[in-house]
Amino acid sequence: MEHPAPEQIDDLWLVLPHLGPGGAQKVALLAAGFFMAKGWRVRLVTMLPGPAQAHAIPEGLLVTDLAPAVDALWKRDHWNRSLLARARHYLAPKRRLHRALARLVMGPLVGLLESVQPGQRCWRSRLLQWCVQGIDGPPSFELERLLQCHCPRRVVSFLSRTNMRICSALWWRDCHLVVSERNDLRKQQLPFPWPRLRRLLYRRADVLTANTSGVMDSLVPLFQVRQLALLPNPLPMPVVPAAVGSAGDRQGFVTVARLVPQKGIDVLIRALAQTSGAAQDWTLTLVGDGPERAALEQQVQQAGLEEKVHFLGFRSDPQTFLLKAGVFVLPSRFEGMPNALLEAMAMGLAVVVTDASPGPLEVVEDGVSGLVVPSDDPFALAEALDRLAVDPALRERLGAAARDTLRQLDWPVVGPIWESLVDQR
Repeated sequence: MEHPAPEQIDDLWLVLPHLGPGGAQKVALLAAGFFMAKGWRVRLVTMLPGPAQAHAIPEGLLVTDLAPAVDALWKRDHWNRSLLARARHYLAPKRRLHRALARLVMGPLVGLLESVQPGQRCWRSRLLQWCVQGIDGPPSFELERLLQCHCPRRVVSFLSRTNMRICSALWWRDCHLVVSERNDLRKQQLPFPWPRLRRLLYRRADVLTANTSGVMDSLVPLFQVRQLALLPNPLPMPVVPAAVGSAGDRQGFVTVARLVPQKGIDVLIRALAQTSGAAQDWTLTLVGDGPERAALEQQVQQAGLEEKVHFLGFRSDPQTFLLKAGVFVLPSRFEGMPNALLEAMAMGLAVVVTDASPGPLEVVEDGVSGLVVPSDDPFALAEALDRLAVDPALRERLGAAARDTLRQLDWPVVGPIWESLVDQR
């Protein structure tokens, strides 16, 4: 693990679970480039083993990956006969007891922590941190070790559990902390006791941000006393080659998403099987991977759509497939503000989204910059697919309006917002 020299204090940390596929990862790397251009020393900290790196690292960005150390602790080093590994193996039952007792505190005894406040070196603060370490384990241990060597001036963290880990690790430290929530808390289901930990730990955030107004609305009832702010996803406007033409000139549906139940790809496959018009002759390209892939492939086979639905897995160049398609479809069951949707709109595609979450509806106005259908309704989705497939003029009009809408997310517009919230020291 790389530790900076004391005189080289980082101006900003961007903290993520990993650098695999995901909108938060893209946003963090764009933010890194933005603040490095200001002359800041910026470090990206990741902490979980998982998907392989899916994004290019900007030149000059420092990277500290805690995943190998976290993975070693999780595996307990059973194959290693060193004294340290034997000690870890011996302590495993004690860690299980720690976790069980922490869950007890966060359950019927959570009232003990209701008055806890960051910065207070009292037994409640110590008990809260002890609970976080018991519930979370190695990621919190390794993050604490890193911060013992160095504490940055500012931190921006992304995604709920990562946010909670950094809130706990910075509980007593002097550092400007911006927390980025990216999902509607009313629909996001975290296992016990993470929702209770979030309610307590987010008290440490100096600024609690959301990337959509809908996500912001879900934060207000829980965190009214915090500084809440809207922090839009940045999206540098891409250059669309004239040779590819407009969305009205192209055919085919495309979705760029992780293959998880949240994204509703099963609904899209059912809708494609129910199309009755021009959409019957269109193919569907699925860019992305995930735990639902095998089930979705089986669903495609059972529906007799093997020739029409193409699974490409994760690709580092999704723009290539966006520029070949005529319609982008995202039938999610809940969302924050998906980057894939924004990229498709910025490239001038006609888009179809659901009404499940307010995030996409902040940029997609039904009949103006895209089509909106009810969530979990394959019949309505099939009708929208048929409507767009048969009408190139509609695709072109919706795609042009979508691109105009996304100009408000270019760096000249959102950069000052990021700077005002992050640079508060």
